Amino acid sequence: MQRVLRLAVALVLVAVGALLGLYGLLAILYRDHSGGSTYVTLFGHERDAHLVGAVSLAAGAVLIAAAVLLIRRRRHA
Repeated sequence: MQRVLRLAVALVLVAVGALLGLYGLLAILYRDHSGGSTYVTLFGHERDAHLVGAVSLAAGAVLIAAAVLLIRRRRHA
């Protein structure tokens, strides 16, 4: 039962990490038509889209790395 739970958590971490990574990539690559600064609204505040994208990419990478560690631990346990 513990192995199944660990695998389920790992799959959720991979899915959320992939979504965060995709969002981060899109936020970094997005350019406004006028060529000005781009912003996203988070919690009612405007933030620089490139900064939000970089943080999202980093968070996605950490989540995917955690999922890989969980899967590897499952195989050895």
